[in-house]
Amino acid sequence: MSKARLILHPPQNAFLNMALDEALFISAPQLPWPATLRLYGWYPAAISLGRRQKPHEVNMEACRQNGIDVVKRVGGGSAVYHKDEITYCFVCRLDALPAPDAKTWRQLFALFMEKLGAQPDGGRSCTTSRHTNSACFSCAAEDEPTIGGKKFVGSARRKSKTVFLQHGSILLRSQPQILQTLVANAEADASVGLMDVIPSLSREDAQKVFAETVAEILGLQFEPGAFTGAEKAAASAIELLKRRETDTA
Repeated sequence: MSKARLILHPPQNAFLNMALDEALFISAPQLPWPATLRLYGWYPAAISLGRRQKPHEVNMEACRQNGIDVVKRVGGGSAVYHKDEITYCFVCRLDALPAPDAKTWRQLFALFMEKLGAQPDGGRSCTTSRHTNSACFSCAAEDEPTIGGKKFVGSARRKSKTVFLQHGSILLRSQPQILQTLVANAEADASVGLMDVIPSLSREDAQKVFAETVAEILGLQFEPGAFTGAEKAAASAIELLKRRETDTA
């Protein structure tokens, strides 16, 4: 069982959050850990876009008026509204671990829900491509089980020759019907939050069970850790670029 790093991070602004995920991705080959799992939140509320989406697809003025930051992710996928959720970022070096495939992630999310006491099911699969539907939580991908036909987790990934990254949102509350008014071509939300299904659940307990499930399925032993100085420096530079990217939109 490989030892890996677990970073529990307090809520941050959108630009720093996505800069830290990208710093994990670019720094991984130089780090001693074969894998890192980062769990975090967002403040204030934000919309993240997949790396192939364009800021002009978003009503930026309406977002500014409502205090909603807009940022691009290092991973792909469609737009996500971030507020009441646990966000995860898993990064591994491919010389140490194989990249987990969609079947593995589906198994992991299903086991996670079973450990919490909920029964996952199939749900509505995406029938439109990510290029025509701009909202992540309107339908489920093959690696995303659902609860009562509704989506509780949405993920995106990025892979290089040496590193695999997957990050995503595990909803604590269902998403409001907000993306349809702010993002072009966004289909209706079809989400559910963990606390909607399990009212007694706390964020801390959900994080603990998720980290345990990742360790079990991927054969890892997590140890509490923090960002290195090099990762923090990289994130600071990336954060500035991400702010400029949407400031000029």
